[in-house]
Amino acid sequence: MTVWNSRRVKRQPQTAAAGFTLLEVLVAVAIVAIALVAFMGLHLSSLDATIRAQDLTTAVLLAQGKMATMGEFPETGAEQGKFEGPELERFQWSTAVTEHTLDALAGGQPVTVRRLEVTVYWVDGQQTRHYTLEAYGIR
Repeated sequence: MTVWNSRRVKRQPQTAAAGFTLLEVLVAVAIVAIALVAFMGLHLSSLDATIRAQDLTTAVLLAQGKMATMGEFPETGAEQGKFEGPELERFQWSTAVTEHTLDALAGGQPVTVRRLEVTVYWVDGQQTRHYTLEAYGIR
């Protein structure tokens, strides 16, 4: 008597194992590394721009403060100096006041105009930057 096995075992063809090959992983890591380097460069540029903006804002405020201490119609001449304080040691200032007399119109009196100029200098890496504020006083 012959016994037949009613269960037939089907053999499935062998396929590749699920997962990634070493080459695929290396390519993915290389792409991520390139993207990361690009993003780090953008981040450094952003930090540099932020520092420059802070320095310029400080220079504008220092120039306005120095202009306010000069008065409305200061004496002519030029001065230089440094700002006080450890956080302001990189900043220096110079002022210049010049006088011009304008001829009178239609029999009036001549007009005296004084040009006030405050310049703030600071070192940014290897460069010296400056901001200049001008005002005019009339008498």
